[in-house]
Amino acid sequence: MKTITRGNYNEIVWSSIPPRTRKIIQNLVNAASNAAKIDEHGSWDFGAEFDNKGRGISLNWDVYGYGKDIHTGRFLAVIQVRQFVRARKNYYPSIRKSYFLIGRNEDNSVFAHPVPARTVQYAARNGRNVILAVQNWIFGGDYRRMIRQGDLAIIPLSRPPRQAEKLPANEMVLEDSHKIQADEIRLNGNLYARNPSLTHIPGTHPHISATGWCKIIVGKRSRFWDFAAPTID
Repeated sequence: MKTITRGNYNEIVWSSIPPRTRKIIQNLVNAASNAAKIDEHGSWDFGAEFDNKGRGISLNWDVYGYGKDIHTGRFLAVIQVRQFVRARKNYYPSIRKSYFLIGRNEDNSVFAHPVPARTVQYAARNGRNVILAVQNWIFGGDYRRMIRQGDLAIIPLSRPPRQAEKLPANEMVLEDSHKIQADEIRLNGNLYARNPSLTHIPGTHPHISATGWCKIIVGKRSRFWDFAAPTID
């Protein structure tokens, strides 16, 4: 098996990635950069344009991790999208970076979820699983214990939540796209549901459910520069 090596900034050296995997990652990045669900900032326009005095702008990317989702087996990658700007001939350049977890949904549409540089860099620098590290950050816990539906996840609990107010309704919609139905829903700053069932209203993600008391997690999204936009779930 070919050994993966990292560069000076903890990025994976492209030539150390097996050719077949490089092709998969390249196709994912191409799809993400032109995703139909990219938000209002527009697509990722990779490339460079400089004048004869060296002034201009470039946008490129590097890979920091790749692998398969531990639940679905779908291929995922973590990339850094980097913007380099030189406004004047003798000025120091401006360099800005955003990191994304990228992959494909169940309907084969691509997603790009912004994740924090600190989490990516720490995992890469210490030989950790970068994919799992960012998934743990997104959902604020041990991703291995969760049942996921897009940007939402269910965490089964061993006992009912304490000091949580019972809501009058047994169903609600989160993120304008995930409908929760349950025997009982409680709130104490966190959201809990007994015997929850989640339906993705647009239908991109499959129906999921769980038995007993569960915590419902809305995945976090890191801040990102507007030159590299995430997709919308």
